[in-house]
Amino acid sequence: MGQKRVTIKDIAARLDVSLGIINKALNNKGGISDEMKERILATAKEMGYRVNKVAQSMARNTIVLGVLVPAEEKDYFSFVRRGLDKEFERLADYNVQCRYYPIENAYSAADTLEALRACITDRVHGILMCEYFPSGLEKSFEELELAGIPTVLIGDTESAAGRALCSVQVDAYRSGQMAAEMLGLCSQKDARVAILVGNKDHVEHMQKVRGFTESLSRHDLTPIGVYETYDDEEIALQLFRKIKGRLDGLYVATSTFSSIGSLLKDERPELRVICTDVDVAVAESMRAGVVQASLFQDLEKQASIAVRVLYEHIAEKKTPPKTIYVTPRLVIGSNLETFL
Repeated sequence: MGQKRVTIKDIAARLDVSLGIINKALNNKGGISDEMKERILATAKEMGYRVNKVAQSMARNTIVLGVLVPAEEKDYFSFVRRGLDKEFERLADYNVQCRYYPIENAYSAADTLEALRACITDRVHGILMCEYFPSGLEKSFEELELAGIPTVLIGDTESAAGRALCSVQVDAYRSGQMAAEMLGLCSQKDARVAILVGNKDHVEHMQKVRGFTESLSRHDLTPIGVYETYDDEEIALQLFRKIKGRLDGLYVATSTFSSIGSLLKDERPELRVICTDVDVAVAESMRAGVVQASLFQDLEKQASIAVRVLYEHIAEKKTPPKTIYVTPRLVIGSNLETFL
């Protein structure tokens, strides 16, 4: 038979005080002295008391979290969605409800503003933003603050980062550093390398570029250039065709590898390549020896942490750090299958 769970009645009986006094101490409320509060907390700890969070959550009103998502889900978002779904499933017993707000054009301030205002109208308790959102939303964030609605970002959004409760994002600078080190390990001295990035004006992409370019000399690599793909497969392919003859190594810091994968295999199989995340094209190229490694950003983990942070802030009054970095994980041939 398992050990009987300690309740607040047991603590009250031990100290010969009312249940109301015990509740005040355990929930950090006023109306009792500091000495009594410390005594109650010490006794609760000694007796092995644990808060029944499920019962506690069922006694309060439902927490509704609004999630802004792109109406057209890109490949990378499937990982984000998986993390969101898993964490909301975990919170199902804690009286938490998820409400999705699709955005037709995630780069449109008007579409994003419409979704944010819908969240305010619906009186959600918190908001998760899951895409790269445009500038020009300062007024909407003022409205969110006035309404007391905290926002957590999944990924780094420059226009919103200063107004958000927290941003959960990949450690992009470290990603760039790791890519440079890996190219250095698998290339000859003074190898000529370049980086394909989505948009140099985006904070996360800028950090990848910085981490990469600032580490090149340390690994005896020669920079050829930084090329923007705007996350467009066709642009990535055109750029690669222009520079492939001058390269010994390439860091694909964006999700546009599939367009150049077959070209690499046919025309530059000796090129050293480091990719980002693991999709079908990256996995096939790694198995074929065309890609040496990839940097897994763990979008699922980012999303899961973001949900948890927002819930704990609302339900338990916890204040998270302004930024939570998720360190990328190195994927090579021997551990590839564990990431698929």
